[in-house]
Amino acid sequence: MDNAGKGGRRGGRDAPRGRPARLSVDERLSRFLAFVLRHHPEEIGLALDEQGAADIDELLHRICTRPGFASVTREHIERLAAGPSAVRFEVRGNRLRARYGHSLPQLIQYEPATPPADLFHGSTPEAAEQILAEGLKVVERQRVHLSVDTPAAREVGRRRCPDPVVLRIDTACAAKAGVRFYHAGPTVWLSDDIPPESLSRVE
Repeated sequence: MDNAGKGGRRGGRDAPRGRPARLSVDERLSRFLAFVLRHHPEEIGLALDEQGAADIDELLHRICTRPGFASVTREHIERLAAGPSAVRFEVRGNRLRARYGHSLPQLIQYEPATPPADLFHGSTPEAAEQILAEGLKVVERQRVHLSVDTPAAREVGRRRCPDPVVLRIDTACAAKAGVRFYHAGPTVWLSDDIPPESLSRVE
């Protein structure tokens, strides 16, 4: 199973909910953008293109109608997307999209890319046994989420358990089986379902 996170209706990690006052405007905006662009653009009446991108000016107009975001500017959104949140978002011309994590009914299009020889996936010990037997499959998001190295995979795995198992993906083996890979961010790759023969446990 892909343990990249849950994207169910209002229930995923990105869903806006009661937030502590200590959160900065940038963090609240980043979370709201992730919620809208990954899961529910209809919440603000927004339509995404086939690559999951929205016109920044239209996005800004609709965000500014939400409580707490009236003072947000286009420069604020662009600065946010170029800073630490660049791992989450990507500016393409006049459009903004979430790089990964989508649970939309609409399949987001990515250009296939050639991955590193090995990619990694962090999982719980219980799920890892099933994955090794049955393969790594898309569950709640649109594609399988993979990490570029073992530290990044462990960080992802710790969202589910304190001592995750890290699995190695032989990308050449997977590609021979027809699996396509997509570069989604500095530490994140996406893929189709991965067969068990392309997987092994990192010792």
